[in-house]
Amino acid sequence: MLERRNTLLALVWTALGTAFPHAFATVLATLFATMLATVFATAVQAQSLGDLLERAVTTHPSVRGQRSQRAVAASELDYARQQFYPTPSVSIEQVSAGPRDPSYAADANVTIFRLQQPLWTHGRLDAGMDKAQASADMSAQGYDDVRQQLVLRLLQAWADGYGADLKQLALQTSVTTHERLQAQVGRRIADGASAPTEKVLTDGRLAQVRAQLQAVGVQAQTARMRLEQLTGAAVRTTWELAQERELPPMDAAQAVDAALRRSAALQRLQAAVRMQEAEVVERKSERWPEVYARAEYQKGNAAVAGAPDAQRLFVGLQSKLGAGLSTLSGIEASQNKVAVAQAEVESAQRTLAEQVLADWSQLASIKARQSELEASLQASRETALAWDRQFLAGRKSWVEVMNGARELAQAETDLADVRAARVLLSWRLALYTQGLDSLLPGKANP
Repeated sequence: MLERRNTLLALVWTALGTAFPHAFATVLATLFATMLATVFATAVQAQSLGDLLERAVTTHPSVRGQRSQRAVAASELDYARQQFYPTPSVSIEQVSAGPRDPSYAADANVTIFRLQQPLWTHGRLDAGMDKAQASADMSAQGYDDVRQQLVLRLLQAWADGYGADLKQLALQTSVTTHERLQAQVGRRIADGASAPTEKVLTDGRLAQVRAQLQAVGVQAQTARMRLEQLTGAAVRTTWELAQERELPPMDAAQAVDAALRRSAALQRLQAAVRMQEAEVVERKSERWPEVYARAEYQKGNAAVAGAPDAQRLFVGLQSKLGAGLSTLSGIEASQNKVAVAQAEVESAQRTLAEQVLADWSQLASIKARQSELEASLQASRETALAWDRQFLAGRKSWVEVMNGARELAQAETDLADVRAARVLLSWRLALYTQGLDSLLPGKANP
């Protein structure tokens, strides 16, 4: 990236120096340099893992859908709040009756204005308010849950790409080593110092390494495509920009407690329990009649000619028992829904605790394994060099030289897997225990 920028700046300087006087060219070249430096710096910065996460949780369609769902829940909450206020209504009737109908012998037009206020609903309105508030909480936590699940998918895709990139470097080095060995054995065969079977072995090993390199290249491309789908933009990331996250001092049990407190999925399910409990109260209130007051103002009278405008005040009872015993059946169904929602909360708690404990154990194991793999890699490098020298001295066979090259490539690819997994697990545990904002740039220290 830096070489391309410097090359482009040199070309701009040469072109401007040819077309303009030196002083003016200097000013223009400085402006171009500033613009190009900004563009290149932006391109590099935009590819950091934190920026990829921020773009994904901001622009992904699933996140936009959850934002709309939050707006719906807010409207439903306003609707539940307004149920406490009086209900206005108006009825306008025009009747055309026969001359012998005594019930409609007066005014043909009758208008009645009504205002009805519930006085006692046996907890129905309060339960409706609680239910709407729980639904709003569910939408808010659902929004956070969708973002967290999106981040988990992106972290996995990034780790897959990071590991594949490291493997590509290792396998490309191995290809170069095998090509060198292929040329070496070819010269030895021409000189009569090696058998043709040694070249057959070398050709096969080289083809195998090239095939592995192609497979890893497909993995890297697939990971990049997944990142582009999650972020909705082209990805030209420098994988090394993301480092292992530093977790606060805690043990596995504390990590589980922190994850349970911060889990948006758990909070969403707990809100679902509250919503079902409010529905139970709402259904139970239907067993009792609702007490209401209604004020009316009537203009015109269909039965009495010349009657003045009338004002009335009613106090009444209104029952909603439902057909048969459906009210009792509805209460039982709502109570069963509460039990189902509570079971889902407990199941989600266990699943999350299992995931956090597994990640915690794997991260501790990988840290220990990485140091061993690094020592093994260094030993493999020294062994490969030693066996090359010993082969020339006649103390090692060509098969041993080839095995040394293969073991070196295997050690490098194993280390690549460990490095990628270590970054993935540390970021995932940070997400579980510290929340999403801790991973986004500008909201927490990296």
